Parts: sequence; structure tokens; C-alpha cells
Amino acid sequence: MSAGLLAIGVDAALDNCAHYLREEQGLVDAAAQIDAVRMAFADVRSAARAYRDSSDLVDVITTGDRLDAALAACEPTDTDHNREAVDGLCVEENDHE
Repeated sequence: MSAGLLAIGVDAALDNCAHYLREEQGLVDAAAQIDAVRMAFADVRSAARAYRDSSDLVDVITTGDRLDAALAACEPTDTDHNREAVDGLCVEENDHE
């Protein structure tokens, strides 16, 4: 499978997942999170493509900065690794029960 087809497949899977969560389960916040992941994925792909197609040093620097920013946006902000998956969603573990 080519990288382009794989990217289309990932995008379609995320879109289907968000649609299912929103329309079938009523989980609007979870669907919004999936949509945000989808947009971040698209931003990284676009920035990587622009970096690959850079034609001169100024382009390389500019598109490199754009790619760095897109990748940084994908870094986890939650450093609490004490989480578990419940019904497919990440939730905080409660150690106080």
C-alpha cells in the first residue's frame, strides 16, 4: 500500500470513528477529539509535503519550522500515565476507591 493510500485510509477511519461517536453514541466531546487528531494528522502531512518540495534554503527553513510546529502539536500534553481505557476512551484511574 502506498503512503498516499495509507494516509487516505487513516483519514477515512478517523472520520468514520468521529461520525460514529457523534451520531450513534452521542459522544460529541469524544468526536471533537477525534476530529482534532484528524486535523493534526492533515497538518503534519501538508507540512511534510511542503518541506519535501522546498526549492531553496529559505523554503527549507520556513517549511521546516512549519513541520516542527505541526509535529509539536501532536505531542501529548498529558504527562499523567496513570490512565486506562474504558469503553475505548481514556479516563483517569481512581485510586481512591
